[in-house]
Amino acid sequence: MRVLKTDVIAGLPAGLARAIVRKFRGREMPAENVADLLEGTGFELVPVFAGLEAAGYMEKVRVDNDGEVWWDTTIQGNGLAMAGFGKPISRKIADRLVSGLLERAQAYNADPGKPMFIDTLRVFGSYLSPEIDPLGDVDIELTYGRRITDQRALSDYTRASGRSFGTYVDQLTWPSTELFLHLKKRSAFINITLEDITRITDRFQSIYSIDADPLAVPPPADRTLIGR
Repeated sequence: MRVLKTDVIAGLPAGLARAIVRKFRGREMPAENVADLLEGTGFELVPVFAGLEAAGYMEKVRVDNDGEVWWDTTIQGNGLAMAGFGKPISRKIADRLVSGLLERAQAYNADPGKPMFIDTLRVFGSYLSPEIDPLGDVDIELTYGRRITDQRALSDYTRASGRSFGTYVDQLTWPSTELFLHLKKRSAFINITLEDITRITDRFQSIYSIDADPLAVPPPADRTLIGR
């Protein structure tokens, strides 16, 4: 998904709307947690979240004992969180990005030392419409699982990366983060989601499956998937 900085989303400047949903992506919390983003903008929390909810970017998930409403992003909101403001790319470049993505997926799954495995990759969005050129980006649905489940082995793997982590959560999630970084290869034009895309579209195409990859290290027999 690509948007222009001049766009207006749910009554908000595109940059502000994206900043809000990015704060919520992957976690539930009260609206007050993003009050700092509205300071000096002239916008107020209650109407802002009412607008984002009406436009389909946010949804109420629960009300706590104090009556405080907790929010989370919708699939559409997650798409906005991943949106970029860059210039569009040609279909030729998009094809090259998809080819590189597949090569990296195959290389990752062929490495027995990797703690995760890529189960499937499915492409959706404008890439599936040949008449659209240029494109905003390439939208990819990822499902993956853990090849290594022993916590000590995962800690050893993370430590061997030589990286410094700002928080303990960052350290715990490094194997998954590494997988995402490997697949994207710093491309701002590859958007990867774990959402089940069948909830938002019936147009998608499978471009990779570990079961069809003869060079992949087989996944665990009791594979538990993340995503979809």
